[in-house]
Amino acid sequence: MREASALLGLVRIDGLGAQRISKLIDTFGSARAVLQATPLQLRDAHVPPQIISGIVQQARYDNDTEYEQITQKGITIVSMHDPHYPSILAQIANPPLILFVRGSLHVFAQRSVAIVGTRKPSGYGVDITRRLAHDLARQDVTIVSGLASGIDATAHEYALIGGGQTIAVLPSGVDLIYPERNRWLANKILASRGSALVSEFYPGTKALAPLFPARNRLISGLAQGVIVSEAGEKSGALITVKAALEQGREVMAVPGSVFAEQSAGCLELLRQGATPVRNAHDVCESLGYSMAATAEIADPLLQLLQVPRHIDELCRILMRAPADVLGDLLMRELRGEVSDQGQGFFVWRR
Repeated sequence: MREASALLGLVRIDGLGAQRISKLIDTFGSARAVLQATPLQLRDAHVPPQIISGIVQQARYDNDTEYEQITQKGITIVSMHDPHYPSILAQIANPPLILFVRGSLHVFAQRSVAIVGTRKPSGYGVDITRRLAHDLARQDVTIVSGLASGIDATAHEYALIGGGQTIAVLPSGVDLIYPERNRWLANKILASRGSALVSEFYPGTKALAPLFPARNRLISGLAQGVIVSEAGEKSGALITVKAALEQGREVMAVPGSVFAEQSAGCLELLRQGATPVRNAHDVCESLGYSMAATAEIADPLLQLLQVPRHIDELCRILMRAPADVLGDLLMRELRGEVSDQGQGFFVWRR
């Protein structure tokens, strides 16, 4: 039995968490030695009887075959001893012993920021999330989020639109996409170059409420800073913030209207000392990232179309008639300047 397979076997044992597995490995020298230990040796190491029973049963299991079956599904098993294990995650207290990854392993080597927030954002929340994810991606900052509807999904999507990389952390096994309605986005992430789906939960694990805090802890653990772009007073995104503070990560929040329920959580974070951010420049400055120089765009329409925008939004911002803006867009499309994304959305074709 190889070491990686043995570690996989230990992870499968109910009630045997990462902290206890680490102590057992320290005691016996390796994961394989733990599975090869006798019940008496395990008792002498003060292992509870129910855990001893689980270890003895797992030792009889063909863990090497299990390992191969998982990898044949396109899932990479990354242990803490693997060179691809994200160094930033190894710095937190009790990091996961194993990560299950679908997609690129090189995404872990990049500068990374988490963007989280409400599942029911306002138009303002969607707009600022689009801008932040898109512009940070253009600065080679990997966007980390949880694939949930709303802010999470917008952050992932616009990181890809910006030509960057994104990490989606799941509250389930990486073979079970949650939520199912965002399977299209998961497929888009897997089809892109350099992005990934990640989970610390064994393949086949269904998303259950008790698993979400662990997922949120992993989101902040994989990022050097956490941005809350829009969140209500009781938003689940605040669990990610709590984990980020415990991990020593930078917490940033986007200011919103004092009259907007969706901004209550952000405003409270700012009151408590979170760093206010308005754009990618603010984020990079807060984290000490250098920014690549970008050419100024004199054309106001192209300036707006750095991210996809609906024609109604363009009319409102530019204060122009719909027929006028649509005619302008169609002419620019013929010249190859803009691209029609469908359903009234247009984007600058660089």
